[in-house]
This record gives sequence, C-alpha cells and structure tokens, in this order.
Amino acid sequence: MIVPNSKAQKGKASRAAAARPATSRADVADERILQLLLLLLDAGVPMSRAEIFERIRAYQTKKPEAGERKFERDKDDLRTLGVIIVESNDKGDSYRISQKGYDLPPIELDDDERVALILAAESLRAAEGLPYRELAEDALRKLSFYAPRLNRAYAPAQIGISLPSREKGARMRRTLAQLSGAVDGRKQVTITYAAGNTDKPSERKVDPYGLIYSAGDWQLVGLCHLRNAQRTFRVDRIVKLKVAPKPGTPDFEPPAGFDLAAYARRSPWVFQAGEGSATLDVVLDVGPERAWMAEENFGADATVQPVPEAEEGQAGWVRVRFRSGNPGYIVTRVLDAAGNMKVVAPPELRARVREIAGAVATACRAEGGTP
Repeated sequence: MIVPNSKAQKGKASRAAAARPATSRADVADERILQLLLLLLDAGVPMSRAEIFERIRAYQTKKPEAGERKFERDKDDLRTLGVIIVESNDKGDSYRISQKGYDLPPIELDDDERVALILAAESLRAAEGLPYRELAEDALRKLSFYAPRLNRAYAPAQIGISLPSREKGARMRRTLAQLSGAVDGRKQVTITYAAGNTDKPSERKVDPYGLIYSAGDWQLVGLCHLRNAQRTFRVDRIVKLKVAPKPGTPDFEPPAGFDLAAYARRSPWVFQAGEGSATLDVVLDVGPERAWMAEENFGADATVQPVPEAEEGQAGWVRVRFRSGNPGYIVTRVLDAAGNMKVVAPPELRARVREIAGAVATACRAEGGTP
C-alpha cells in the first residue's frame, strides 16, 4: 500500500479515487430487486414481509418507513417487468411469485433453427479456452435428440456432440449409443429393467420412439410390450440391452403425430410411470396455505372446485380431480405439503400416503426428533 506523504501524492490519490466508477443508486436498486426476485422464486412458498426483510439487508434501514418504501418500489418494478407477485393477507402480509404466470412458454424451433443451434453449440464447445464450455454442453444435451429424421446428417453422431450424463461409465455410453442407433433405425430392443420400486429386474420388449435428457438422467420413451402402452425408462436402470437383428429392416413405426418434445414437457402430475399399468382417478384437496399448488398443470381434463361446505374444517380448500399414472410423484408432493394437501381418492393412494407418513414419524421418534 502507498500512503500519500506530500500534497502532490495526495492530489494524485484524490484524482485516482475520483476516476474510479462509483456504484450508482440504479445499480444498487437493480441488485436489490434481483435479490427479491430470487428469494421469492427459491422459497416456493409464500413469505411474510418480516421474513423478506430479515433475508434482504437493504430493507433493514434505521427508519423502518424507508425500508418499507424500498420494498414497495421493488414490488412495483417487478410487476412492471411482468412478474406476477401474489399477495395474501389471511395471516398477515405474505408474498409469492405465481410460477404459472412467471414461466415462459416452451420455444418451438423449426428444423433449420434446430440444426443451426446444434452446429453453433458444437462450434463453441470445440473452441480453445472457451469459458462457457459447460453452457454449450448443456445446450447440446437438450438439443441433440430433437433433430428430425430428415436432418439426421446433422445428428450428434455425425458432428461429434458429447452427451454427458449423471451416470458416466463406459456401460452407460455403450447403452446410449445402442439405443440411439435403435431409435434411428426403428429397431425393437429387449431390455432387462430394474425399476425403482421393485427388487427384481424385469425383461421388456420395447419399440424405442426417442431419447430424452431431463434433470440429469437419460430416459427412453417407447411402446412397452409387457404393458402394451407407452412408457418411459431411465437408461441408467437398464441392466441388459439387446437390439433386434437385421439393422436395415425397421421393426415398427412410431404413432402418427408422436412429438418427442411435447412428450418431454408433460406435467409429472399426469404421466404414466413405474410398474403399475392402471391410470388412477385422483381427487386431491388443497389448503389455502398451498393454494398455488392447485394452479399447477393437472392435465386438460382436470377440474378445480371449492371443497363442499358440508365438510368441516376445510374452509378455503379447493378440490382437484384429474387422472394420473404417476402415484409416486403424488405421494411425494402430498407429504411435502405437510398437511396442506390431502388425498381423497383413490383409497389405495390415500393408504400409501398414510403408510409412508407413519414410517417417517416412527423414524423421527426413534431418533428423538419431532415427527
């Protein structure tokens, strides 16, 4: 450190300090607004004004009314930007961001746009010293298997796109390569599949329609002959794989109008998953403290209505009716709601929630915790 010891040095130091750009009020306000946005998005549940002020130090001012004015301005600015902030005053001020209004609609790309993005991302990934290599890799994972059949000349195998996965072993790479060839050649595969809710792997014959990369996992989508229905299989759970012979002869044709991108965007509330072949008629009651959950996508035929007044203790609750083949996801969400969501039907799903909740409570008591 140089300490100015003369008028000339002090003058130079003053000029240098003046030349340094100061953080503007606009920058500070932008950072504060971004903090508020991220806080409400990450919370996932309504946050009280006191909780928000506790987490964002900029609102902790000497004069409380100054912090209040900042908070109100920031809310108005976010709303001006199109962010829907929902306020509830049932138990004091609370705020949340409506995910339904915040999320952008999916971007639909035509064939030429998709090919151009794949080539651009591959070029970036191959650049020496690129600081955004991980972003390019992520883009390639999402784009790679949406290349239409007419443009397979630009598909990953032909331009050397790397497809990393949570499971990175040699077996996983071989399985993905075999499945990619089976999808492209419309060849039936026989898999030995270890589902998450069974101890013994089962053998399946599958017509592979496509591969999807989602949330760190590769998934195979196709017609399962064991269930005689379309199913999704996690590739890392495929223990054995055999592709049908005669590679030049297709074994099947995908259903007319099958859209892999649309299939990947399905809501987890409604799709078919797991070993069970039945689609359930589900009835859920959602409490006012988790009211935003009733806004999620329960399928085109779902209905949302107030719970009948004759049922005591459920004032302000709503009832959601929909069809689903994904009971595991429903159980997880109901338990996560901590009493603010209840399964009304079917009885077997209600019993499953009670069984798991009881097991968790027992484990908590054994460890000396609070169920």
